[in-house]
Amino acid sequence: MIRYYIKIAWRSLIKRKFYSVLNISGLAIAIACSLFLYLYISFHLSFDTYHVKSSTTYRVVNELLLEETLYEKGGSMAMYKALKRGLSRVTDAALMLDSYSFTVTVNNGSKTEKRFKEDRNVALVSPEWFKMFSYSWIAGNPAQLNAPNTVSITRKQAIKYFGNVNPIGKTIVFDNRQPVKVVGLIDDKPGNTDLKAGMYVSLSSLKNLYPDISNDFFTDWGWINSTTSIYLSITDKKSKREVESAIADLAKVHMGGNSKYYKFRLQPLADVHFDSQYGGATQKPLLITLTIIGILILIIASVNYINLSIAQQAKRSIEIGMRKVLGGTSKQLFIQFMTETLLTNCLAMLIAVGLVVLVLPSANQFLFAQEPLLLISYNGISIFLGILFILLITLSGFYPAFVLSKINVFKDLKNETQSLKAGFLRKILVVIQNSVAQTLIICTLIMVLQVRFLKHTDMGFNRNAVVLIPLPDSAELKKDFLRKKLEAMPHVQTFSFCFKSPSSENDRGGSVHFDNRPDWETWPARSAIGDTSYVKSFGLQIIAGRNIRESKTTHEYLINEKMVYKLGLKDPDDVIGKPLIAGELDEQKGIIVGVVKDFNTKSLIKPVEPVLIASFPDLFSTLAVKLKGQDLQEAISGIRKSWEEIYPQEVFDYQFLDDQIANLYRKEDLQQKVILLAASVAIIISCLGLLGLVSLVTLQRTKEIGIRKVLGASVTSIITLLSKDFIKLIFIAITIASPLSWFFMNKWLQNFAYRIEVQWWVFALAAILAVMIALITISFQAIKAALANPVKSLRME
Repeated sequence: MIRYYIKIAWRSLIKRKFYSVLNISGLAIAIACSLFLYLYISFHLSFDTYHVKSSTTYRVVNELLLEETLYEKGGSMAMYKALKRGLSRVTDAALMLDSYSFTVTVNNGSKTEKRFKEDRNVALVSPEWFKMFSYSWIAGNPAQLNAPNTVSITRKQAIKYFGNVNPIGKTIVFDNRQPVKVVGLIDDKPGNTDLKAGMYVSLSSLKNLYPDISNDFFTDWGWINSTTSIYLSITDKKSKREVESAIADLAKVHMGGNSKYYKFRLQPLADVHFDSQYGGATQKPLLITLTIIGILILIIASVNYINLSIAQQAKRSIEIGMRKVLGGTSKQLFIQFMTETLLTNCLAMLIAVGLVVLVLPSANQFLFAQEPLLLISYNGISIFLGILFILLITLSGFYPAFVLSKINVFKDLKNETQSLKAGFLRKILVVIQNSVAQTLIICTLIMVLQVRFLKHTDMGFNRNAVVLIPLPDSAELKKDFLRKKLEAMPHVQTFSFCFKSPSSENDRGGSVHFDNRPDWETWPARSAIGDTSYVKSFGLQIIAGRNIRESKTTHEYLINEKMVYKLGLKDPDDVIGKPLIAGELDEQKGIIVGVVKDFNTKSLIKPVEPVLIASFPDLFSTLAVKLKGQDLQEAISGIRKSWEEIYPQEVFDYQFLDDQIANLYRKEDLQQKVILLAASVAIIISCLGLLGLVSLVTLQRTKEIGIRKVLGASVTSIITLLSKDFIKLIFIAITIASPLSWFFMNKWLQNFAYRIEVQWWVFALAAILAVMIALITISFQAIKAALANPVKSLRME
């Protein structure tokens, strides 16, 4: 019997090829899009969940409780040592010092040495690290990393350095001075991890790698920074509050009165990837939004199927009536129609999976380049597709099968159907699916405008044709020689030795003490470190006082307008000559010599912050060069040549400042692209449904069109006749979508300190696009009907 139902269902699909193709295409596109969204969502939800102890592993983070709370993901070496000595409920404590950059020299057996610039790919880890986190060891073991000057590397890193040669026992030289022995080979980590170092150096090597490091780094609890990550493994989740309380008690002992400014808490490992306050790469609200979009796209595709199935009711009513006269029951008819739905969804599912397999590599290259999607779990995908299959059959098949199987037999044979009721339902469904599509169109337009606004709005400093070059530790010895070379280059306008660019995510911040006031200020100030050319190189504007001068005996500070305001003063001249102590800069006392116009130190998602500019040569780690002329690559080549002459053992690396700034908005860029993709899919599915409905309506009104043409109706009037009802529905959908999208996007825009005002023309443009797309879709069939021979039309029954 099942074979009979499948056979009849297949014949029915073949008989109505055009509508079958529309239904299968719409469902396949919707399933493929939903599968992409599932891969994206499940990929991000799986971050670092593969570690055996992931459910009881926490990262120590802290909140600096000033006027504005600062969120710090790091701890201090002294804190790690105290926690390691033992707290009840803490089973393990591990430390990672990450985000370090080195020049790595290797000799893989060839005559010449090879050098590599490793930026944020090297981590120093404590011996407990590999007990807490799951790694697959190909050679060696974690115990060998207890010794100083040892390193374990991943398979990818080993191939990069040594090719197919066994790396165990090989020597790697860091920064041309410190040899380190390879004692372990680790299998490459999966993509779903935030612990992405390719080299793990023993923590006991720290003093050798950084011989000038201060002793306070090892003993002072207050030496907290974002590169020092402390992870704890606790007995169970219920112990979290108890451990947090114990850390707070330790802080009071070791930090004294300063402990009142710090709130230490434990962040679950599963939340590390999502907490944007501590630098999380993704936000859970985005995943929720994408889930809703995936569901809406499936609903649109299901609405298409329902609409086309019910619209064919008139054509199939005689077939249904004949089956009932010949003894067919409503139950048998229901099973028959559900079998058709089952077969349609099976074909759509197969096509969708094929589409995803074909498109995934390209999607990873162009859409998810930062974090390529992986097929994490085939079992998970199978379960998702199974659930999706059941939902689609229920959504798209149950109602049409129920309606068609219940048609009155006498009306069926007379071809009299409940057209009014069916027609009203079709209109509602058309409005629903077009409302969803147009809401996505409007949201996409607003996102594109906002991201464009962020990327092109003036940040208060010059960012064009500025190249950033990381400086080696040996730069200070030959800095004057490099300076003379740069001054002689025709393509170099100006340059500055500094810590980072004004917009760097690696800025420094802390409280300040102004003009011998009794207390420190209760708000944080960002520190921009650079030489006397810093202001000129980045185009900062001094509005009061003068520029800083470099001196080995005294310190001078520039501050911005925002900091003047936060100090409770109105006139920038009032701060000139006043003393200032910068807490972040080892509480160095200096004199304020000038005020600069406000500039942004972070992305425009956040407002302007108080900033001080000072010259601390020991902290210089970047060379910023402002280029001139049209041929920037020629200028880069000239700098590279001089660099290789001065630092023959260092790797030349660079990044343009505008690229660094664009990278600040990578989350918003991805969000915009994903929503645009979803909107495009929704539009395509809606158009397929509209095309099918217009085709059916045209078929039902063939004789009417023929009579109108005989009576002198023009092609334009026929097109208007067939399209006007649908255009009315499109306008109703626009009326619904506009306030909905305005509400959602206004809430989204509240996340940005700098944002666009949503203008009326955005909704007008969306409406014009929707109507144009609908007209193009409708005209495809309407013109065909209008140009048909009226004699043939009048012969049709």
